[in-house]
Amino acid sequence: MFIHKLRYYFTGYLIIAVQGRNTEKLVNLAIRRRIPIWDLQHRTDYTCLKIDIDSFFEMRHLARQTACRLQILQKVGLPFLYRRLIKRRGLVIGLCFFISVLYFLSSMILFIDVKGNENLEAEYILQLAEESGASPWLFKGKLNQNEIAQQMLIKEPKLEWVGLHIQGTRLLIEVVEKIKLPVESDTQSHLVAAKDGLVTDVLVVTGEAKVKEGDTVRRGQLLIEGILRPQSPYLSEEEAQLPPVPVKARGEVQARVWYEGYGEAALTEAVRQRTGKRIVNWTLLVNEQPVLRIGRTQIPYHVYDTETARRGFSERIIRFPVEIITETYHEVDLQEKKISKAEALKIATERAKVLAELQLPDGEKVEDVTIEEIPLTEEGIVAVRYVLETSENIAVEETVSGGE
Repeated sequence: MFIHKLRYYFTGYLIIAVQGRNTEKLVNLAIRRRIPIWDLQHRTDYTCLKIDIDSFFEMRHLARQTACRLQILQKVGLPFLYRRLIKRRGLVIGLCFFISVLYFLSSMILFIDVKGNENLEAEYILQLAEESGASPWLFKGKLNQNEIAQQMLIKEPKLEWVGLHIQGTRLLIEVVEKIKLPVESDTQSHLVAAKDGLVTDVLVVTGEAKVKEGDTVRRGQLLIEGILRPQSPYLSEEEAQLPPVPVKARGEVQARVWYEGYGEAALTEAVRQRTGKRIVNWTLLVNEQPVLRIGRTQIPYHVYDTETARRGFSERIIRFPVEIITETYHEVDLQEKKISKAEALKIATERAKVLAELQLPDGEKVEDVTIEEIPLTEEGIVAVRYVLETSENIAVEETVSGGE
């Protein structure tokens, strides 16, 4: 059936309406004479069917014999489409020109961006790429990515790796710069406490420990001093009295550290409910600068919610620095709602938990959690203290300046 329809689409066919009392007789005569008809549909006032172009004239002769009337509803197929296009040559030429320009531009590199640079300027990397053979308005087929990356690495020793990626009409140059390793210094340094805590273990690699297990230390307190003293029992009295040698302190000091968060919640809370009234403002931006604003300058609502949406043009072929910002202001009605003490404690605990977790360093594991309700003199408010306990190395290096 599909092949049948496809064939008649190429040769062309008609959708006609048959009106008259002898419609069935007309259809039967057409079938007897092997006139191809299909998609026969009976309507209220007429019968709709499809017929090829060559058989239409024979169908008209049968219609006269059966006193029926034929009406062409639609002409379908490539021959009729070709005739319509011939009448609109300008439109066809313009469409072909637009497709050709679109294809021409999509086969070229129009924009070049740089990613991954920290010390080297993006303009300098773009200049290196242009000298190596990568520049705007270059055909993608002529772009040798491996050779350009090799040339850029040869011309700039500070680059460790260069990768070129084509994304539509955009060429992305990713670079990795060489990292300078810090030069080891011979100056003296100590290990001091980065934060308050309770010492649980002390490991000294180089230096002299100033704290022991069970000591409570404050931030900035000396933990391991960067000195070496002669301690061998075979040293003479003169050698034992020699001054200590300054070194760089090395080691770890494990301690229990606590992070505390405080949260409050009221036994009544304000519920925000939208009334259904709203105001919409539109702002047209060109190069991130407002050009045109449509809407009210002042919002007549005392309490409202704001929703902002940004919409720009597609950047597949050409980048348009134009955006439309839609701001919707919804009027809000505030209503007080009483909550139980258990619900208020839960809200206060969540707030205190968030504040405590914000202080927690990345990668540190929580050993214990303590939740405590704090009694307040103010009525209608509950307060909670949320404490996180961790075990971490609190020793950080502190360089001694001037040999002190």
